Amino acid sequence: MSDAPTAATSIAHPAERPVPAELPAAEQVRAVRIVAGILAPLIVALAFLGAIGSFTTVRMMAEPWFGGHAWIVPVGMDVGILVLLAWDLLMEYLGMPWPMLRWVAWGYIAATVAVNVAAARGDPAGSLMHAAMPTLFITAIEGIRHLIRRRVGLATGTRPEPIPTLRWLLAPLSTVLLWRQMALWHITSYREALDLEHRRLIEVGRLQQRYGRLAWRWRAPLPERLNLRLLAVNHEPPEAAVPAQASPELEPPTPDWLNPELLLAARHVLRDGLAEGRVLSRTELGQQLRKLGFSISNERLAELRQLASAGPTATRTEP
Repeated sequence: MSDAPTAATSIAHPAERPVPAELPAAEQVRAVRIVAGILAPLIVALAFLGAIGSFTTVRMMAEPWFGGHAWIVPVGMDVGILVLLAWDLLMEYLGMPWPMLRWVAWGYIAATVAVNVAAARGDPAGSLMHAAMPTLFITAIEGIRHLIRRRVGLATGTRPEPIPTLRWLLAPLSTVLLWRQMALWHITSYREALDLEHRRLIEVGRLQQRYGRLAWRWRAPLPERLNLRLLAVNHEPPEAAVPAQASPELEPPTPDWLNPELLLAARHVLRDGLAEGRVLSRTELGQQLRKLGFSISNERLAELRQLASAGPTATRTEP
């Protein structure tokens, strides 16, 4: 039997590590509004200048077929592009993306650029100038789409958090295994994945101490090895643990961002889970609240769960 110490004494629990400070919700909203107020007119101006630059060329190319109504072609194409891109961004914000909208808009932009490049008669400088503003416009729109996707994905808990690049460089092998666990078990929180890996290392260390450093893989009983493989299924994030008892007199103060109706709903959801004999995780709590029509970001779920579990409603079960 190996005398190797367990991993529990050498690995710091992820929950004990400092969490980077975040801006208050009010300041975040204010900063986003300021940046959006600055960028929105610039993006509209970029689209307007691009439309003006290609208007004359497209109208002249359409005159043989449309005559005096040739102006309808460039105006219709530019308005159609803006409508399709705006509709696409709205669908992304609602969490119901439909790539066809983006592809058709890109097709119209490519057709506009092709017409302008054809009018340049093969001149490289003219072709480059005609393609410059549409490329800038597409890049700006894709930046907005990426921001919306990340924001919606993180708020709903459906988009995994990225693993820091420094960890990939310092520990590539263990990081690949960590990424594999996140992908296989759909773990979206990086800190939750770290906690799961911490628990797995502790369990492996215990098996190594009892059955041998390498021999535990075949000497350990099947139930213990199966529990190790199913650790992600039975995993409960440390910040989401509901205390067994809580005193109503010691209930923490309600923060400014928390709606009393949201807190009451969270307590009822936790109470119903306890009545069924199970403890709801942070992700399950967020899913139940969103089904009830409440909106809350993933970053606030842990704090909301702690406040709700500290109340008298969430810790009492029916006799």
